[in-house]
Formats: sequence, structure tokens, C-alpha cells
Amino acid sequence: MEELQYLNPTELLEKIYDTLCSEYEDEAHYDNEKDKQDIEVTKRRLTKKVFNEFVVDDEYFLTMDSKTFKERYHLYEKDLLKMITGCSENGVPYEKFIRIIDDLLASANHRLNAFEQLNEEITRIKTEKEQEEQESEEVIEEESEEEEEA
Repeated sequence: MEELQYLNPTELLEKIYDTLCSEYEDEAHYDNEKDKQDIEVTKRRLTKKVFNEFVVDDEYFLTMDSKTFKERYHLYEKDLLKMITGCSENGVPYEKFIRIIDDLLASANHRLNAFEQLNEEITRIKTEKEQEEQESEEVIEEESEEEEEA
């Protein structure tokens, strides 16, 4: 299996994902409305458990600081849940599933990197402007001192 860039899959992730896939398979065998409702609840809970089991930079989504999660992954939460559902509903093999999730996490990280680059560039520009203003003030002060001496 090719190396993943961002997702650090756990053994539990694979087990939960496999269980979720089996719930989708089993669903076709139930006719009772109560059983179907129970399966829906189970699928929703397992989907959220899969999501919470994602580990990026040694941090689980479940235990990640809310500020960090919001900054990095909040915009991708619906997409990640949609990917989990789409993959498990259609029986996408686990190895392919984690590659798909890793690709989406890569997108989130590229977005974060772009904003970090923007912030760095803004800081650089502000620093240059401050230096230019300071140099201009020094030149004006020197000219002023020269005029007073003359």
C-alpha cells in the first residue's frame, strides 16, 4: 500500500469502517420498520465514530482542540462525512477508502498552508513598509538637523 501523507490510520479505524460497511450490507435483509430505524441510527453513529477515529499529526479528531479543528478541518467536515458514507455504502475497500480520505485531508492542509503563506507575506510587506517609513523619518531628521546647523 502506498504511503499516506496526512492520515495515520489506526487498527480501530479499519474495524469500525468494516462494521459500518457490513451495516449497509445487512440493511437489505431487514423489512421491519423498527429494525430499519435501528440500522439508520447505527450507521449514523458508526459514521461519526469513523470520523472521530481519524488521526492527523498524532491527534485524533475526537480529542483535537476545538480551535485547531475549526482552523484546519471544520470546512471539510461535511465532505469527510459524505466520503465516509459514500465509501461504506458502496463497499469501497478499506485501503482505497483511507487513500480517498487522505486526499481530502491533503486539500485541507494545502488550504491551511496557503493561509499561512498569506499571513507570512502580509507580515513581510508590513515589516518592509515600517522599515521604509523609519528610514524616511531618519532622512527627514538628518535634513532637518543639517538645516538647523546651517
